[in-house]
Amino acid sequence: MEKEKLEFYKKRLLEMRKDILKKAKKLKEDSYSLGTDGIQDMADAASNTYNVDILMSISDNDIKMLKEIDSAIDKINNGTYGICEECEEKINEKRLEANPTARYCINCKRLMEQKGI
Repeated sequence: MEKEKLEFYKKRLLEMRKDILKKAKKLKEDSYSLGTDGIQDMADAASNTYNVDILMSISDNDIKMLKEIDSAIDKINNGTYGICEECEEKINEKRLEANPTARYCINCKRLMEQKGI
């Protein structure tokens, strides 16, 4: 892949990473403020606990995405970005534009989904 394209994807991945970290910071700040508006009854406390749990599960998804982004950036740095991890063929650039963290070409991804992997 051309150096120019690799720089484009790297910049995009770094922006995605920055956005996730910004969102995670905001969620963390919001979770601290839940229930600090006075005396709570049991229903309010239960609702706030549920809301904190939801915020933390969103954070788990973000952690997974951060790992995928970091993996893609590592691949750019070591020259393996855009190569399918299954068949080792090039991943179509349209697929990478839609999902810059794609690890598999569309054919391998479809086969994996059909097999339930």
